[in-house]
Amino acid sequence: MIVCIFIHLQTNEYTILSLDMKPIVAIIVFFSLMSLSLFLGYANYVTAKEYIIEDVNQALAKTVLSSNPERITADTLRIFKSNLQISRIKETSYLSLCTDEPSRVSFCSDTVSFKTAHERLYIRAYPNCSKATIFSLSEQTVPSTLLAASMLWGMFSLLYLRRKKNAIMIAAPAKHTVQFGNLSFSASSCQFYNEQKEKIYFTSMQRSLMRILMESEEKRVSIDDICRNLWPGKDNAKESLYTLVHRLKPILESNTNLKIVTDKDGYYRLSLKNTR
Repeated sequence: MIVCIFIHLQTNEYTILSLDMKPIVAIIVFFSLMSLSLFLGYANYVTAKEYIIEDVNQALAKTVLSSNPERITADTLRIFKSNLQISRIKETSYLSLCTDEPSRVSFCSDTVSFKTAHERLYIRAYPNCSKATIFSLSEQTVPSTLLAASMLWGMFSLLYLRRKKNAIMIAAPAKHTVQFGNLSFSASSCQFYNEQKEKIYFTSMQRSLMRILMESEEKRVSIDDICRNLWPGKDNAKESLYTLVHRLKPILESNTNLKIVTDKDGYYRLSLKNTR
């Protein structure tokens, strides 16, 4: 997957052009690679265990057929180890006489039964090797490659998503944040903030009116335009607007250095407190 981030500067605005990768995509790919790696790794580990058991089974069968032991001696063990094909388990493997009851140790050979002059004996072989040895005998090239790929993908995704987040923060057009006096308005969150960057809590209608005033070019909008925007098709909307402004003024003035001024020609205007 090729991901490209292009940031272009034009008229004091930034534009991000990208083949976008969402966080959920990065997570799905990471866990898919990781899961496949673990699945194949475990499957190959199990295959290695089966391969070891097959080896001790054939070595035990050859030992019994060649020596037909009545008891296990050093010579019996030497013959058994010489029949093993996997050199890594020759040092740890051993033989044991047993009963015909199933073994409580799962990692061992099948039980071989043979008859001597006096009785029937049962014998088993035990690889007695560590999990690390089994793992080293398993094929882990593909699982290791997938594991490395998942780690690399995870690091790449974190770096990409972090850069993308920073790029979006840097690249946000200036028009999305409007400031007048010590009041700022964020269009992305549709919230107003005071000088300390604390959220100012307006009602929904108060926020709509403030947004109209803040986003106007001169911070000045006619009463008729405001009424058409806030109460389209409503008669006597000016009375509702008057009530709205009356309740909005103390909230605005207590949180900012701004006030709402009524111009004689039928406009509402935002103004600094120390100006007319």
